[in-house]
Amino acid sequence: MFDKVGIVVRAGNGGNGIVSFRREKYVPFGGPDGGDGGSGGDVVVVADAAVTSFKILARRRNYRAADGRNGGKKKKHGRNGENLRIAVPAGTVVSYKSQIGDNTIIADLEQPGQQAVVAKGGKGGFGNTHFATSTNQAPQVAQEGEEGEENSIILELKLIADVGLIGYPNVGKSTLLAAVSAAKPRIASYPFTTREPVLGVVEVGRLSFVLAEIPGLIDGAHLGRGLGHDFLRHIMRTKVLIHLVDGSSPSPLDDMIGVNNELSLFDSSLAKKPQLVAVNKIDLPQVREQLAEIKESFSAAGAKALFVSAASGEGIPELTAQAIKLVQSVAEPEAAKIKKVFRPQPRT
Repeated sequence: MFDKVGIVVRAGNGGNGIVSFRREKYVPFGGPDGGDGGSGGDVVVVADAAVTSFKILARRRNYRAADGRNGGKKKKHGRNGENLRIAVPAGTVVSYKSQIGDNTIIADLEQPGQQAVVAKGGKGGFGNTHFATSTNQAPQVAQEGEEGEENSIILELKLIADVGLIGYPNVGKSTLLAAVSAAKPRIASYPFTTREPVLGVVEVGRLSFVLAEIPGLIDGAHLGRGLGHDFLRHIMRTKVLIHLVDGSSPSPLDDMIGVNNELSLFDSSLAKKPQLVAVNKIDLPQVREQLAEIKESFSAAGAKALFVSAASGEGIPELTAQAIKLVQSVAEPEAAKIKKVFRPQPRT
């Protein structure tokens, strides 16, 4: 899974200014004409709609922008170094890596096209033309270019979806996603078949919403067990949740409570997120036999639940219709509004 990666970025160094003199009669040493060095390139992180993971970035951990060129004779300015643009998925949170573990957020790139400079290129040095005075008309000094910044940064992907599909492993989340959208998640009869969040677009009449299947959680996920924190953070960006429960479980109600406990222990705001509870696999004979008992247990606990079969499609239209209504009634999630740290640059 490549949804969080640490890389080292270094901006380009500034080019050096040079000492040079033009050759003209009656001008001391021909007069200074050393050009300035070019500025080093910046390292820029850009949200790109065509990128969906950090898989490529994980293969290489060091990135460097181009250096600025040195100045030339006849006051020729050195070429500026090209910026290095690192493409990341939309929904990437960029932060400086801290030794004490409290990373400082640089930017939250929610939309394609948003970008952030993570390492500033060094300024080019002045040529000797800048150092000429009335008493020193032939300066033999020039300025070296500044070094570019070097930073260790963390890139963390937090999916942005309207609805998050959650539940214990093997409750039928992949089957449901495949049934309501064109997504093709991996489906098998063993737990953790889904290792990465999968997105699908669900159409309800003329309306639609983005559904993200969040890989299965287990007890202790808030402590990092199983797939743990790697996927709990993806739920933060969703507006509402569809909580899928296995109807063939010994206690579907306890399963629902267990997953909700994990959400609240990871982040208290998740417990307040609107959710639809759907009991799945009602097409199975053993679930049909106990359906009345299951409904009574949810009713007694004050939990409203829908009863569906992702395999046969029973109850799915009602589920998607209620989901789109809930999405339309909910404002942008507060958890997605990450505070950004702005670092004003010194005046030049």
